[in-house]
Amino acid sequence: MELVAEHPVTITNPDKLLWPEANITKAGYIQYMIEVSPWLLPYLRDRPLTLIRYPHGVHGHSFYQKNCPTYAPDWIRRVPVWSDERKDVIQYVVADSLASLIWLANQACLEFHVGFTTLVRPTQPDSVAFDLDPTVAGFEPVREVALALHGLLDRLNLPHLPKTSGATGLQVFIPLQSGHTFEQTRIFTKAVAVYLERQLPNLVTLERLTKNRGTKVYIDFPQHGASRTLIAPYSCRATKLATVSTPLLWSELAAGALPEQFTITTVPPRLRKQGDCMAASNDLASLREIVRFLDA
Repeated sequence: MELVAEHPVTITNPDKLLWPEANITKAGYIQYMIEVSPWLLPYLRDRPLTLIRYPHGVHGHSFYQKNCPTYAPDWIRRVPVWSDERKDVIQYVVADSLASLIWLANQACLEFHVGFTTLVRPTQPDSVAFDLDPTVAGFEPVREVALALHGLLDRLNLPHLPKTSGATGLQVFIPLQSGHTFEQTRIFTKAVAVYLERQLPNLVTLERLTKNRGTKVYIDFPQHGASRTLIAPYSCRATKLATVSTPLLWSELAAGALPEQFTITTVPPRLRKQGDCMAASNDLASLREIVRFLDA
C-alpha cells in the first residue's frame, strides 16, 4: 500500500491494532495524522523531535527515539544537534511535511515530544509551560490548581492557555516575545510554583519524588528547560482511549472538560469546527519586568 503526499510513502501492516480498546489500527492512525496535519505541523516545524515508538501497539514494548533511523528516506529532514548528556551529535528528525507525518506514523511513532526552542533560536524559549501532574487518579485537583494558576496569570496580565497532556495531567502555556533566556524563565516558573504551593498547601507539591507527594498535584517547573521536552499539541498518547494532547479554552476547563474527551476520534471534528484555540491569539508575553522584580 502506498500513499502520496509531498513524497510517496509505503504503508506496511495497515490493519495492525495500535490502540486495541479504541479499535484504532495503523491505517486509522495515519488517517488521523492526515486530518490534523494543518494544525499539528506548525508545532513541529523547525523543532527537533523526540519520538516514542510502539511497534506492537500501546500494550507492547516501546522505546524513545531521537536519532533518525539509517533506513529513513532521503527526504526526511535531519538536523544535527550536539548533546551534552551523550557527548555526541544526535541526528534529530524534523517533521516539516505531511509525508513525514505519514512515514513516522507508519513507524508506529505514537508520541511526538518537542522542546521550547526552534532551530532558528536554539537558546531562546518561545514559551513557558507549567506541567501539572496528579499523583493519584482524578482530574479535579488538577483543574483546581490550573484555575488558580489562571487567576494569577490573569492578574499579571500574561496571555496563557491550558492544554491537556493527553494522559492524566494538564499544561499551562505562556507564549513569549523573542529574546528571553532560560535563566529568566527559570526564575519566573520557580516563583510561580512556590507561590501556588504556599497558597494551596493541601493541593500543590514541588516534591520531585512521587513517593513523597501524597495525593497532591506536582507542579513540574523544572520541566521547563533547555534540554526538556513536552508532548506536542495534537500528538496522540499511548493510552487505552487513544487520547490526544489538546489545547482548550479556559471556559471549557472551568465547565468540566476532561482529558479523556479528546481522542483520535473526537479531535479532528473539533478542529474542523472551531480551529486551534492555541493559535487563535497573537498575544505574546514579556517576563522581563517581572523577572527583574523577582531578581531584586
